[in-house]
Amino acid sequence: MWGKIQEKFEKYPSQIAVAKEFLKLGIAVRNGKTYCGDIELVPTKIAEAVGVDRKVVVMAIQNIESDEELKRVFSSLRPVAYIADVARILGFGVLEVYAESQKPGIVASITGILAREGISIRYMLAEDPELSVESKLTIVTETKIPGRLVDEFLNVPGVEKIVIS
Repeated sequence: MWGKIQEKFEKYPSQIAVAKEFLKLGIAVRNGKTYCGDIELVPTKIAEAVGVDRKVVVMAIQNIESDEELKRVFSSLRPVAYIADVARILGFGVLEVYAESQKPGIVASITGILAREGISIRYMLAEDPELSVESKLTIVTETKIPGRLVDEFLNVPGVEKIVIS
């Protein structure tokens, strides 16, 4: 999908930035407007957040809606709650795994370690490496994660670093 977006906007790097932000935040495009869930967002505020002119946002919306495949994808987007920061306040465990996203089995291996230890997972989000600076898997657990598991997590093939809080 990312290749299709890059192809569609190859002459418009500012519009690629807008489309990328829409995907990252789950901002839907429907009938010439943008939505976060059912809340309509105005192009001016999106432009300010992305660092582009309002007209760039309007043109990106028009380009998305002029392509049937992109229109179907972007009209179906929904925001995802990132609860890791709240989880820390509530006393849950948070594990951030930075890894080679194309390597299969990372999620299975990490969650297998947690399951073996009897640690229940409450939330999990894998960030798309095409849309974020680093490929990251965030796991919120019912309890704090013991530090003794650090080496075991780091020994999972493809894992580059971890952060436990």
